[in-house]
Amino acid sequence: MVSALVVVSLVLTGLVAGTMTVGLVAVRPALHSLPTTSYVQVKQAFDISYPKLMKPLQIVSLVVTAALAIAAGVDGETTCAVLAAIATVAVLTNIIVTVRGDLPINNAMATWQPAAPPSDWQAQRARWDFFNTIRTSAAVIALVLLALAATTA
Repeated sequence: MVSALVVVSLVLTGLVAGTMTVGLVAVRPALHSLPTTSYVQVKQAFDISYPKLMKPLQIVSLVVTAALAIAAGVDGETTCAVLAAIATVAVLTNIIVTVRGDLPINNAMATWQPAAPPSDWQAQRARWDFFNTIRTSAAVIALVLLALAATTA
């Protein structure tokens, strides 16, 4: 049971971490290179499609990673259980930062007029980038911890 949970958790968390890492290192710089109107239009379009994948992926990743921590603990696989528990906290951090940091800014950005964003739009974009970096880092940390847990299961 633990071995199966490790694999599923690794795959799900890997998808979250990979998607977010691509966003951070490739999509974000591309968006930042666009003129303001294009940036707002692309960001608004992205914010419609991205959550359809990421919301369920993040939630299932959290549930499976927590289940792994519990199952490993019950089976007496202490190292795996501890690593999975810490990974669960990292996945939860990713979700909390998404909900409390990124999503409120996304919701505000959804109301912007592309040709006339608010005067502080660059500050809001920088704030979004800050939260995105934190949540991406949390997802990558979770993935590394789960890879380590897999070596102990």
